[in-house]
This record gives sequence, structure tokens and C-alpha cells, in this order.
Amino acid sequence: MERNWKYDLERFEEFLSNLDLNRYSGLRKIKTVEQDLPQELLPLEIYYRYYWDHAEFKEFEEVFQTYWHEKLNPHIYNFIKKYFYGCSLQFVEEGFKARLYRIWISILTQFHFQYLWNATQKEKISSSAELDMMGIDGIVILNNLYVGIQIKKISYRREASSRRFTRRQQRHADIIIEVPYLVIDIQDLTSKLSSPRVKEHSKERYKKLLNLFHQNFKKLDNGFVIFRRSYIEIVREAIIQESLTSKKGQKITYEQILPVV
Repeated sequence: MERNWKYDLERFEEFLSNLDLNRYSGLRKIKTVEQDLPQELLPLEIYYRYYWDHAEFKEFEEVFQTYWHEKLNPHIYNFIKKYFYGCSLQFVEEGFKARLYRIWISILTQFHFQYLWNATQKEKISSSAELDMMGIDGIVILNNLYVGIQIKKISYRREASSRRFTRRQQRHADIIIEVPYLVIDIQDLTSKLSSPRVKEHSKERYKKLLNLFHQNFKKLDNGFVIFRRSYIEIVREAIIQESLTSKKGQKITYEQILPVV
């Protein structure tokens, strides 16, 4: 049975709009588990299971408890022996929860782009935890090319492009495209526009950033930012245009999609 992507998108956007992000505000300050997580401790398989494969949009706490019980013995215990010997289990659990919350917010953003694409485009994005672990968020076939998609968070500080297009990725995708997701503090930039201490050339830049944001993204009432439908068309057209001249093994950087001023 073919999946009803429009229905799933509506349900997912409703889920995102009802998230109580303030409930987890304290987790943003906790950074005790910052080590590189081994593959067996990554939460991607669980996140994909609930939010992508089966469209079961559960609250973070419930999904984290599933992760904790599935990974505790022996993987988390082994991790504790290596990095947190002598620490309480509660301390380590709190650190993991904060770490996984940040991953959770990021992957919900990625999934929104994918749901929105699949609900509006004939060519569907395929996505899996296995691909994600290789640095490919999803793959779509356009112009007979397998296009690997990477959702990339950027700000007005102009981040560098992600790591190179690896040989491992080239086994699954002909080209890679970075899809930019603009992260800005709307309130802060709006305040700077009315400040007499901010120079005019800076104000012009802030205006362009705000316009760029509002044209392509939407901030929900709870603070979660999603993609606009028109942005999907911009990305799709950019992929088509770039694929006409791009060689296999080439990477299309975010600046070619959404130049940040």
C-alpha cells in the first residue's frame, strides 16, 4: 500500500506545533556526555523507527526511555566504565538525555523537510538510519541521478561547508547537495534594527537575513522552525539546474542554494 505522505505531513506538523519545548529547556545547558558516541549508542535507529518508518510521533521522554532500556545493558554500561567510572547512573542518564535531545531536535527538522518533499513532489526521498550514519540524510532520484541530501544548519556567521563527498557516500549517491536551514534569533535581529548603536550597513544585512528567513522558513508559535512549501521548489529547481552540469562525485554547497548575506 502506497504511503499517504500528505496525511503523514499534516500529522507531523501538528505534532511539531504542539511540542512543549520549554519543558526541556534545562537540558540545553547540560553537556556532560560530549564524547563521540560509538555506533551502537547512536539513537538514529530508534528515531527513524518512530518518526519516519512508522510515523509514531511520540514525545521525547517516551522515546528516550525506549533508548535507555534498549541500550543500557551492555552498551551504556560499557560506556560508563570507559568515561564515567564512579559516577552515578542518574548523572550519566541525565547527560545522555541532554545529548539525545539535541539530536532529536535536529532530526525532527530533517524529517520535516523529507515529509514536506514527499508530500509535494512526485520523486520521493528515501531515508534510513544506515544512510544517516554515512552523512546522507536522504536520497532522491532526479534527472537519472541519485542525489544525496544533507540538511545543514547555518547562521549569519557563514559556517564552512560539511566534510567532503566520501567514497562510501559515492556508493549510494552520484552527487550530494547541502540543503541549508537558516538558524537566526529573530527577536535579537529585530532589536538591532531599531538600535541607534548598530551601523546602517549591518542593519541592511540583518534586514536581508530576516527577509530570507521569512521567505523560506516558518517559526511556529512554540518556537519550532519548519520549512515553507515554496522552499522545496527552490531546492528542487537548484538540484535540477546543478545536476545538468555537475559531475558524479561532486558536492553542491549550501551557498549555491541559499546565499547567506
